[in-house]
Amino acid sequence: MKIATLLTASFALAGPVEGPATIPAVAFEKEPHALHGGKPARSPKIISRRAQGLLAIYTAPAARGADLYFTTSADLGESWSEPQRINNVPGEVSDHGENSAQLLLSPDEMTLYAFWNARDPQNPGASHVRFSKGGAMMTTWSPAVTLDDDPVPNSHGFQGAGVAPDGTLFAAWLDQRDKEAAKTGDYTAGAATVYLTRSTDGGRTWVRNIAIAQDVCPCCRVSFGFVAGRVVVSWRGVVTGDFRDIFTSVSSDNGQTWSKPTLVSRDGWKIKGCPHVGAAMAAVNGRLHIVWYTEAQGKPGIFVASTTNGSEFTPKRLVSTGTADPTHPFVNVFDDRLAIAFQARDGREKDSWGKMSIYYRELLANGTLSPLQRAGLPGAGTVTYPSLALGMSGRTFLAWTESGENGPKAMLLRGRAR
Repeated sequence: MKIATLLTASFALAGPVEGPATIPAVAFEKEPHALHGGKPARSPKIISRRAQGLLAIYTAPAARGADLYFTTSADLGESWSEPQRINNVPGEVSDHGENSAQLLLSPDEMTLYAFWNARDPQNPGASHVRFSKGGAMMTTWSPAVTLDDDPVPNSHGFQGAGVAPDGTLFAAWLDQRDKEAAKTGDYTAGAATVYLTRSTDGGRTWVRNIAIAQDVCPCCRVSFGFVAGRVVVSWRGVVTGDFRDIFTSVSSDNGQTWSKPTLVSRDGWKIKGCPHVGAAMAAVNGRLHIVWYTEAQGKPGIFVASTTNGSEFTPKRLVSTGTADPTHPFVNVFDDRLAIAFQARDGREKDSWGKMSIYYRELLANGTLSPLQRAGLPGAGTVTYPSLALGMSGRTFLAWTESGENGPKAMLLRGRAR
């Protein structure tokens, strides 16, 4: 029996399976907290350490461009340390939509890793993927290094990164160095190539860039996952006819070689342009879960599928039940909890044209989905690009960007699992 069949049988899933409708997974605060002192900021990412602390990054405007900042909280978000600038080149950070920075933690929770996109000051329109590391206890950030080794100025962005269980660092991005050859099918506009690098010494050195996929939708982020000793990278592909679905490639030798692309789900979403929404992945209890957006057959939805090997997936299940305009999924795990967040409108409110809110649910150990819940009250402005972190004792942290009269704000909302 194939692995995909085994997974389907173990979950007994013919469609979305939910827990009791009256018991949401998490009790959230009603009001969020503004990071960065309430000053303009965007794209917050949170890490919850086992030692009770919170770590966060966000982007804030600079005199010329933008900077990436790091801050910590020792009291679970009541107060925050003075922000530290991570990028040593002032104003270089490029942060727009899917192209935001990432903050990762080493398996021993002693080292922090930051990845971001930076403008090329000598070549307008060109950009680079940058990396810095710092200690998780007394944080000082190393001078940034550039991960793309393209000798010609080009766009390198929409990066994703991951830390393997053995501590190996991986980074991949959408690369335009092969733009003349990257389009092999008949579809609208251009395409990107997924390029990748890795480090086995904690980011001190990085191997030569390698290309692992062509015909890639040029503005949907790349993501990483790890399962059964394998590394999995995902992206949104584009094939003849303008069909843009999610693909993966797998490495069984710690990133030295990669499999041919595998289609996660044949959604058949036809769109003449990049939708700016990639997939997200996280593993728990020996299964890697991938969450993505599609608008196939004119029905927008956030879906989840699972795999035990990175290349054979269970049938997709709808996550965004009862919402309108769902998009930008984010997924994270802690111990045996797997949580999904995304932005959407309430499908029953104002003829489905109410304010965008952050929605949340968990994939439980028995394969059921917890009831979908709106996290907190609708924001004063438009909320976009959620992220989340899970912590000890059921603590749950959501973060997002919220528009306002004086610019965007980075917001944090806390909750506790019931």
